[in-house]
Amino acid sequence: MSRMRKAALGRPWRKDFTQVEPVARRTARYALRMLACCPMLHKRLSDDDFLGPLWVMTVPLLDPAKLAELEAEWSRTDGEEGAVSGDEDVLDGQWFQVLDMHNGYRFPRGVPGARMRDYLVTLFSSIPDSVLARLTRDDGIAPTHPSVAVLAECAGLNEIERHVLDFIEKKENVAPFRPFLRETGCEASRDRYACLAAALDVTTVRLRQNLGRKSALAILHLAKRAGRRSDLEDFVQAGDLFEDILGLEPTTPEGLLDAVVEPATVADCMLQDFPHLAADGARLCGVLGKAAATRVVGVNALFYGPPGSGKTQFASAVALAAGLKAYRVKSADDDGDGLSRAGRLGAYQLTQRLLRGRSDCVVVFDEVEDAFGNAESALLAYFAGHAKAGGDKGWMNRTLEDNPLPAIWITNDVESMDPAFLRRFLLPVAFSTPPRRVRRQMIERHLGGTAVSAAALDELAADSALMPAQYGAARRLLDLCEGAEPESVVREGIAAARRVLHGAVGPRPRRPATTFDVAYLNIAGGPSPSRLADALARNGRGALCFFGPPGTGKTEFAHVLADALDRELVVQASSDLVSPYVGETERNIARLFAGIDTGHSVLLIDEVDSLLRDRSHAQRSWEATQVNELLQQIERYHGIFIAATNLMSQLDGAAMRRFDFKLSFRPLSRAQRLALFAREVLGAADRVAAIPHALVARIDTLEMLTPGDFANVVRQRELLGEELSPEEFLRQLIVECRYKDGR
Repeated sequence: MSRMRKAALGRPWRKDFTQVEPVARRTARYALRMLACCPMLHKRLSDDDFLGPLWVMTVPLLDPAKLAELEAEWSRTDGEEGAVSGDEDVLDGQWFQVLDMHNGYRFPRGVPGARMRDYLVTLFSSIPDSVLARLTRDDGIAPTHPSVAVLAECAGLNEIERHVLDFIEKKENVAPFRPFLRETGCEASRDRYACLAAALDVTTVRLRQNLGRKSALAILHLAKRAGRRSDLEDFVQAGDLFEDILGLEPTTPEGLLDAVVEPATVADCMLQDFPHLAADGARLCGVLGKAAATRVVGVNALFYGPPGSGKTQFASAVALAAGLKAYRVKSADDDGDGLSRAGRLGAYQLTQRLLRGRSDCVVVFDEVEDAFGNAESALLAYFAGHAKAGGDKGWMNRTLEDNPLPAIWITNDVESMDPAFLRRFLLPVAFSTPPRRVRRQMIERHLGGTAVSAAALDELAADSALMPAQYGAARRLLDLCEGAEPESVVREGIAAARRVLHGAVGPRPRRPATTFDVAYLNIAGGPSPSRLADALARNGRGALCFFGPPGTGKTEFAHVLADALDRELVVQASSDLVSPYVGETERNIARLFAGIDTGHSVLLIDEVDSLLRDRSHAQRSWEATQVNELLQQIERYHGIFIAATNLMSQLDGAAMRRFDFKLSFRPLSRAQRLALFAREVLGAADRVAAIPHALVARIDTLEMLTPGDFANVVRQRELLGEELSPEEFLRQLIVECRYKDGR
């Protein structure tokens, strides 16, 4: 071959690279820059697994006429040494199709393949600077993928950050690029940074800065670095949000916004539908509205409480009342239609950037705990309270201090969040079971106007375990069950849901067998019932201990007090709080107190002796810690709390000073026994004189008689369906008293 011909074949590059398809041109540029700037890659040119994908990526940069000459040269049959014989493989003349999806990369066999390899090794070992300069000039800097372009522009990414995303996108979408990176053999961190910096035409120092934890790529979950043992293929990977965006392929700012947010729940209720949160609602509207209008940064509200308590609906009502448009960060979706867990955190940050400058918006991040479920990133680990001190906490704190738009964060599990994170919220709002009167209003809104009776609605409102979301579910069920009896549909639907959530189809029924009257309470150690009710109404708080034998009226008096204060009595059995798992009892106690609406409820823990046993008798550490937890909760509680026990002597001594009043409920006095006997047997309490003297003498001996004993005998009478004579009624009272003595 003549010297001139060899020189021509040695310069096979196109004169004008703008004619090459942009994606192919960009990928080839990345590969050639690595080879030109990283000599340690030249030793890999002898490996077909590296040379093959390199050739597939760069062949579009060759001049077609020169490529034809090269093919002719490789397959020449002019009698020279190494001419092609008939059994040699030239890949059907397609020299550039060396990719075989099943067998990997391969070149023609025999002399043609050897010639081709020798030529490519020489070509790629010495890439002229002029070629790289022309390629860089003709290729430009704009991302070739429209989603990367709109993302980079809307998120305000710098040039290096744009290049990184473009590089990752090529790795994801251009088939030969990934194996090429894998076969570079770069395992040392220094070499990986050098290759990536060369491909992007930046210094390694600036590249490191733009891949750090404080970079926009990390904060927005667009890119992440792999561990120390990764190769160049996995060194920089698509972050969760970038992965989601590439899958959704938005091409406009509006499309990008639609990819990360979804329409907020339509407000089908107003702030006045949450009267128990009136003060919170007014404060939120004022603060969020002013923050948006004046563009004050770092304004965040936190709505926390049990699922179904109306947090999302309240957020919509607040936004509507404040004149703000709510943008809700998309939820995770197992079907792939939403964002991944960690991607939602990046979506929140991106939404803040996309809407920056608007004065009519609030960002809603619902189901925050769903994002906490993936502790893969430092951010999520920090949210869960497990992050290392230092940079991670610092930049996460800035997320809550520098957000340009006000935001509402909603969670069912505030306990999993780090206190340092919680302190950054300007507007925390606790959600608990709404008061009974509010529940009745909510039920009326959902089920009013249907054939469900008012009595049934009252009964549902009396169930404190039901949440507002269950009323809406009942209405949906009713709308779908055409032709069925409405009240049965609602009752059965609520009962089924309640069994799933609480293990019972309904609350414990409260059906006193006898009419309760404070006249039959024999209380010592405190003020009169009326004075006590006045004091609690005036102060709005107080801790009471009701102790005494069973049946003396402790629970019934708690109901009377709650009714007198126009509050709902929340009764909690100690057995429902105790857990066999270490630490769970303490968490149950904390959740109970945190979930009570102190302004509208009275909390009663029945049989509290099982939780407040004398710690001096504790045999295990957890027996003392649950006592400590309850004592601390009582001391910090700002509502009305009642502890009831039959075993006062077993309570821990430290509990006594936590109670403002200790009320001793004693058996009925002689006069009370006779009056109650006259009421239940003779029909009126003032007919004591009509009781036979023999019966009066016998009643005088029943010093342990309680209102509960009378209630038991009345229930027996109702079960029998017949009246009992005075003698028979007294005989049954005597039996009840004997059972107390163990006889």
